[in-house]
Amino acid sequence: MPLESSFGPRTQSIGKWVDDQRSDICENLALTEDRSDGHDMQVLRIFIRDLLMRNIVGEGGNRIHDALRDIVQTKNDLTNGNFEDALKQSRYRWVKDGSNVIMEVVDYFRDKLCWNWQEYLQQAEQAKECNFPDDPLLKIKNVKFKVRDLALSNFNSNYAAFDLHVTRVVSRIGLVAYGWELTADPEIDFGTNPSNKENYLFLHRLFRKLASISEGRFTPLTSTESSGISGAASAVQKRNVQPAQFGTNV
Repeated sequence: MPLESSFGPRTQSIGKWVDDQRSDICENLALTEDRSDGHDMQVLRIFIRDLLMRNIVGEGGNRIHDALRDIVQTKNDLTNGNFEDALKQSRYRWVKDGSNVIMEVVDYFRDKLCWNWQEYLQQAEQAKECNFPDDPLLKIKNVKFKVRDLALSNFNSNYAAFDLHVTRVVSRIGLVAYGWELTADPEIDFGTNPSNKENYLFLHRLFRKLASISEGRFTPLTSTESSGISGAASAVQKRNVQPAQFGTNV
């Protein structure tokens, strides 16, 4: 019997969630490749939703996304006042801080990159091994690796968000232990504190290592050589290589 997990009203096997994530990556990449104002706004809302996922449950992210879709519909709507209204509608706890994050994200993608999503995603792809530590988004107050990686995971399967709950699980089943040659000193037990930069990098590399070992059966990442940046068509092909498989023996 396959393992199942619930999010909102949906309950399905974990393997199905993984397959859905692969499909979502393909669709999101298509938005970045087929450029239009409407697609730019869709991509921006995805980034903002996940970059604001600080100490809130996943359903809160959906409320943020829906409120932004209602209030911030076009590029002319990108104002602090609209951001605050959207966050209030979504019942976000830190309206001022959240509005400032959104404004800085907009400043970066609109003013510095001129909505060139591919340029940003190429940088993330090139730095996937070291977890893209020089990402300009990480300079924004209240944006750390976890939420940045959550946002990037919508476009590149090499990235995944790790928090304390995740590390407790992998630690208890023995994955965060000794012998993984993922740090300068493989004898050190890393990965139990995701707020620590070195621990977080360990978890990032462990995720990619496990994807490689399992040949992509259990993660959106199909192998350490593949990525979500190579184009939507290529990503679809990779998605079909190995379906996710979860059962009671996992």
